[in-house]
Amino acid sequence: MRPLCVGLLCAFTVPLFALDEIQVRHAEQELFAARFDQAADLYSALVKSDPTWAPGYYGWVRALLGAYRAEEAYRVAEAAQRAAPGTAPVETVVGMTAYRQGHLVDGERHFRLALQMDPSYPGALMGLARTLETISKFGTARGLYQSAYHSAPNDPEFILAGLANQQEGAEHIATLERVVAIYDPQTREARALRAHIASDKAAGDRKLRQLASAYRHYDLKLLDLLNDPRSRRGVGLSVEINQKKFKLMLDTGASGISVSPKAAKKAGLEGLGEEAREARGIGDRPAGDSYALLAAEVKIGEMTLTNVPIAAFSGVSSAGDDGLIGADVFRQFLVGIDFVHGRISLDPFAERPPEHLGDAPDAPTPGFTRVVRLGNHLSLPTSVNGSQGHLFLVDSGSSQSLIDTKAARETTKTYGDDRTRLRGVQGAVKEVSRADSATLIFAGFRQENSDLIAFDMTKVGDSMGVGLAGVLGMPVLGQLKLTIDYREGSVLLEHVKP
Repeated sequence: MRPLCVGLLCAFTVPLFALDEIQVRHAEQELFAARFDQAADLYSALVKSDPTWAPGYYGWVRALLGAYRAEEAYRVAEAAQRAAPGTAPVETVVGMTAYRQGHLVDGERHFRLALQMDPSYPGALMGLARTLETISKFGTARGLYQSAYHSAPNDPEFILAGLANQQEGAEHIATLERVVAIYDPQTREARALRAHIASDKAAGDRKLRQLASAYRHYDLKLLDLLNDPRSRRGVGLSVEINQKKFKLMLDTGASGISVSPKAAKKAGLEGLGEEAREARGIGDRPAGDSYALLAAEVKIGEMTLTNVPIAAFSGVSSAGDDGLIGADVFRQFLVGIDFVHGRISLDPFAERPPEHLGDAPDAPTPGFTRVVRLGNHLSLPTSVNGSQGHLFLVDSGSSQSLIDTKAARETTKTYGDDRTRLRGVQGAVKEVSRADSATLIFAGFRQENSDLIAFDMTKVGDSMGVGLAGVLGMPVLGQLKLTIDYREGSVLLEHVKP
């Protein structure tokens, strides 16, 4: 789950003397340092001095989104359209806010309009790349990131996407260190990047997540994880980490393997540096610390992986198990998760997928539905009571299906609920309500839901960079077989008989 024309003279729509040049450069410095609140204040003042200065709106909106002040960013984007229409920075701003709201088609349209006006505008190149990544057009996205970097080679955001993320080894680490020197050391961006650098240095030249067993078909047994004898909250896998046995919840809404600190100690995991990053998820407590560790070996049934990165943080064990395993751990295979019969089938492709994927086909395999990828998280376009344009996370780690409070209020009646307890990685959610009636249509399925749990998903959207309208949890997935093709970013949902 984050873009200004660094060559400041290239994107101005008014002469530089109309603005305070020192304040312009100060605003840019604050933005690049990830001091987003301060940058937002500076850009706000500059735009007020000249409301037609289009690049100022770009810097202002980027700062607001970086500061997790999305609602303010939306209002600024609307003001920009009135004050400086028909400019590349403003079309980019509108695309950025559409993307943040989960309106990805609208976002792409505005990014392309911006590039028609200025083919090298870096913010539009970045925005279009991110949008294309969500539909698994990875090769094209890499080229756009590189173009954005060449247009703005001093911007840390573009350095990361267009240079560092396309390097390896010592060269990659050197570029990351260049970026972390630009950030304010106290920001979450600097903290996450220091943890990344420490992890990469500790891992050295070891090949990570290597399949040590044969690339062949595997059949794995799922474990029922119960709230009580008649209520299933999820499914799990028996996993050996460094020859110690653990029970991990299978979570299609998570990525990689995460364990509790207690489980990490039992497994004797190797630390990958002392730096921690934030562990974010559902809940209203402050984000906790997540540490990067390494397992020499992970066995799941007859499949063996070596040098496997594992995250450790306390909130991961809130479900009462040792941790989580994301379905993306098996992304080299066609992954079939039969929730009804409790099996996972892993089928090899004719050609093993490369580490860096190219562009997925324009149309998915017949019967499959294209997902929207947010990193390794999968979401589906979902209609809510006939209202289109919503994204729901596919999340087998959620014992309930959920809806965002705003999406619920726009489509049905809602009422307060002070009895339901909703908990996640960041503890309990303080305010929970219910959606009176929600008809969800996704991937060819229609499901009627009464009293669907609703909560404010703004923090989830902030973390992922894209607004989500809900979660398709075990009440939906538990009745189905879910097949995931990570190569082309598509899923097949099927009803199966018990």
